[in-house]
Amino acid sequence: MMTGWIFIILCAASSVLIAHLFKVTESRKLSTINVLTVNYLIATVSAFVLAIIQGEAAIQAGSEGFAPALILAFFLGIIFIANFFIYSKSVDYNGVGISVAAMRISLLLPVLLSTLWYLELLTFAQWVGVALVFVTLFLLLPNKRKMLKEPFSAAWLLVLLFFGTGVGDASLKIYEVEFSGILSKELFMAFVFLTAFLVGLTIVIVKNRGRISKNEWLLGAAIGVPNLLTAIFLIAALQLMNGAVVYSAVNVLTVLGATLVGMVRWKDRFTKIQWTGILLTLISILLLI
Repeated sequence: MMTGWIFIILCAASSVLIAHLFKVTESRKLSTINVLTVNYLIATVSAFVLAIIQGEAAIQAGSEGFAPALILAFFLGIIFIANFFIYSKSVDYNGVGISVAAMRISLLLPVLLSTLWYLELLTFAQWVGVALVFVTLFLLLPNKRKMLKEPFSAAWLLVLLFFGTGVGDASLKIYEVEFSGILSKELFMAFVFLTAFLVGLTIVIVKNRGRISKNEWLLGAAIGVPNLLTAIFLIAALQLMNGAVVYSAVNVLTVLGATLVGMVRWKDRFTKIQWTGILLTLISILLLI
């Protein structure tokens, strides 16, 4: 049990570290797409190496579901790099704590997928959590009155972050149910990261002619390691503890940690309404799991 909690803390710490490094990227005016591309290069190599070390391999490669599994990995890779780009911009404009909170309440989308498509029943408390998500997201949005007048405002970054993260998590749910018996999780994530890397590399070549600075290499590598470790620590915790406890604890600790880092390191300041939103984020996460 104690080991499980150690993995939970390490998983949350890795997530907070990623948010912090994105803030560093933006504060130093580095190219976000360059950093993301290096991040996914490191994550891809690490995932393939991990699969090889563990002796994991794609099984039933000739089966009917193998191609759809690869298509899902390709789709998810595009979602991952696009969402990470939005995440990086959001921590710069909206702060670390608010951005992480918007990501974490996106649990709503995989929960709804599980309920409406896979017919997994929700408890009354979970339905209350679903309702709270909409209230919470509204409270977290800055400058609500300007959203319709300014289509590229910081508030819309939180909305896009919410849906991007939710679609990504829902896609992982689809993999778990439909394709986990066809393609191992290590190789599946390796293909996801590889797709994200290739998308990023294409943009870097077209936009920056392939030029990546030393600092962008360093920060990209620094993000790539915790990016992979987050998944590893989460899986390790799930192998030792109840999933409901693991998911709720990781999400709550991540929101609290990101809020603390944002206030102490980056001097983030929140309105009373946003503080209410952060509190409701914690409550809705606990109810949804």
